[in-house]
Amino acid sequence: MSSGSHWHNVVRLAWSTGGVVAINEPGAEVRIHAGVAGTIVHTIRISDYGELFAKLREQGLPTLAATFVKDPEELQGLRPSDFRAMSTATDRWLLWEARQEWRQIAFGAGRVDQMRLLDVASRVASALTYTEMRLSDLVNAYGIQLRGHLQGDKPKDYQAFKDLNSFAVYKAIHALFWELSVLRDSLAEFAGAFCFSHPDLRSMKGLRKLLRSSVQTDDLAKEIERATDPQGWVATFTSYRNLFTHLAPMEQAAGTAFAVQDMRELPGGLSVPQIYYALPGNLEELTRKRSKGALFNTLQELAAASSRRHNRGSEPDALEYLHGCIDKFAQLSQVFAGRSPIAPKPIQIGPDDLRGPVRVA
Repeated sequence: MSSGSHWHNVVRLAWSTGGVVAINEPGAEVRIHAGVAGTIVHTIRISDYGELFAKLREQGLPTLAATFVKDPEELQGLRPSDFRAMSTATDRWLLWEARQEWRQIAFGAGRVDQMRLLDVASRVASALTYTEMRLSDLVNAYGIQLRGHLQGDKPKDYQAFKDLNSFAVYKAIHALFWELSVLRDSLAEFAGAFCFSHPDLRSMKGLRKLLRSSVQTDDLAKEIERATDPQGWVATFTSYRNLFTHLAPMEQAAGTAFAVQDMRELPGGLSVPQIYYALPGNLEELTRKRSKGALFNTLQELAAASSRRHNRGSEPDALEYLHGCIDKFAQLSQVFAGRSPIAPKPIQIGPDDLRGPVRVA
């Protein structure tokens, strides 16, 4: 096997669920770790550089995002590595593609002095950028906690616990909910101004109210209505965000919360440890009770609720849920970009676009 024809000089970290990360240095070996620099729980081999993500998926380890380390300065903390969210539905860098489209729209709008479109498109592109960065924070926080929890200990089938790393995970979860809310409302503002002739709209709630005020024949309007219906994915996302923002933080929303270390069963019979942060399954009921005040009447009730075993089937993991929302918002962003009065085109910068001298550092 010729390394020149098969491998690029890059270290790849493929972030999977629950803090598990696959590390591939140039070559065929891929090590599956419980967090970066954590215990090696499995090793696989790939035959070509491009096989990595498909091979991991085949092994039961979907890639949520990937980090590409290409320069020693990245390891020294002098510049950031390239981090990209992967769409598990399409196996594409969907969020990156959407961000590029909105940057192109903003650039095109600026060239013809369409300043409102420039403003909104720039904010959508920024929200997509920061969403990806928040996802990086969250997968790293999961990985750090998994590594720390297993340091000097063996994984358990199911173990609820608290440690000092939990706060960073909760912070990253809240931050990603917040960032996606900014993206949600920036997209709604674009739709109001450029798709439905209502330039004063500023939120998805306002957009839904507008669309429901009359019968809609526009396919985009129908898609927005479905997503924002009480059982739609945008409505569910918004309910979680509002619960954690206005009523109680995630770790206190349904009692005293604990991180969980459980096991992921892989197709070949191997089990790997993972971290699990359960989102409330009874969201509507919990929100209604929380809106009326304290959730429990006694400490005994609080203790009983806090010691309950969580179920992934009815209480989704926060990282997996939010990654799915990122996927959906990225797809929606691309649909909205297709309705822009200025189509996205590759950015080309000529002499007339430069202001002042250009220096290469």
